[in-house]
Amino acid sequence: MSSNSIDAKYYSSSAIVNEVLRLTQGVAVPGMSVAAICSYADALVEAYTQSVYRKEQDIERGVSIPTTVSVNSIIQNYSPSQNNDYVLRDGDVVKIEVGAHIDGYNASAAHTVVASSTPGETIADRRADVISAAYFASEVAARMVQPGQSPRNLIKAIGLVASGFNCSVAEDTYTCQIDRFVLAGKTTFANRFNPNVLAPDVTFETGEVYTVDCTLSTGDGIARTSNHDPSVYQRDVNRQYSLKLRTSRALFSEVCKRRSVFPFLMRDIAGDNQTLRAGVSECVRTQLLVPFSVTVDKSPGDVFVAQFKFTVLCNYTGPVRLTRALPMPNIASPTTIPETSEIGQILALDCAQAELPELPRLKARVNAPVPLRIAGSGAGAGASAMDLS
Repeated sequence: MSSNSIDAKYYSSSAIVNEVLRLTQGVAVPGMSVAAICSYADALVEAYTQSVYRKEQDIERGVSIPTTVSVNSIIQNYSPSQNNDYVLRDGDVVKIEVGAHIDGYNASAAHTVVASSTPGETIADRRADVISAAYFASEVAARMVQPGQSPRNLIKAIGLVASGFNCSVAEDTYTCQIDRFVLAGKTTFANRFNPNVLAPDVTFETGEVYTVDCTLSTGDGIARTSNHDPSVYQRDVNRQYSLKLRTSRALFSEVCKRRSVFPFLMRDIAGDNQTLRAGVSECVRTQLLVPFSVTVDKSPGDVFVAQFKFTVLCNYTGPVRLTRALPMPNIASPTTIPETSEIGQILALDCAQAELPELPRLKARVNAPVPLRIAGSGAGAGASAMDLS
């Protein structure tokens, strides 16, 4: 970041993400529709981004990453339509990811909760282990985004936290340098150690901004594409191709007209228009549109995945978190991190929190969704036949 106006837009985006994530995690309760949660969060992002910089109405603003609510063994990218919905059940591990931008300066964050009909009850099973592991991994990672530090050390630290809780770092989860209209810039690397694909031999530099996605699993963390069709897509602005099908040209024209570079929900573009939906296949095959596959941990048995993601500034004084960590769910893992251990010493380091602007009150209220069934009564319509794998 290099100017006060840029700082302010990053800070405003971060404040919006913080507030939307806070409100959204509060509706992740048994009986709630995942599709409704996603729609609610995206509507909040749109409303809040319209409420700031009102004198600059010509600048682009809104959702930078469509809200996803990935449940249990799902690793990422789950935002179902109402026709393919899932209704949260008591005990589900729920990962909520939200993103917003002002004039291309984006922030994103994720938080994990447990959908519970008895929120006062302490969870002490493997769900507690993986949630604790992902949380502490994110806290360690935040403290390592400082000038001169190596991404390879960050990867090592996340791996140490995961192994300490007998968990694994999930595949296809990344630390990404971000910039204006850029979600994954020059210094972008996977957070799961792979001896065949080493992280770049560089260091974090003053002024850089990153998103760090700490997603851990009680399984082996190896991702496979699930049975769910992708709902999130992104246009590859560097790719050109002369589409052959009229339906494909119509769809791509609509995408270019209504979206710039950030990911979007296909249902927001095509809706129930079968003519436009018929063009998806060719647009994907020619790589004009890139689908975000819904991935799951392929390990057998009951597997739980937890996620904590944040946006952080690498300042000359050290890391400055732009998005805030929300309170942890009511969990108690038997595993602890000794203060004298390598990870314990990193956790003892300071990590500043940015002073973010207060958001204006929304002119129009965004109504929160309500549960579709009584908590604890079993799977609701749409969930009874739902296979989350």
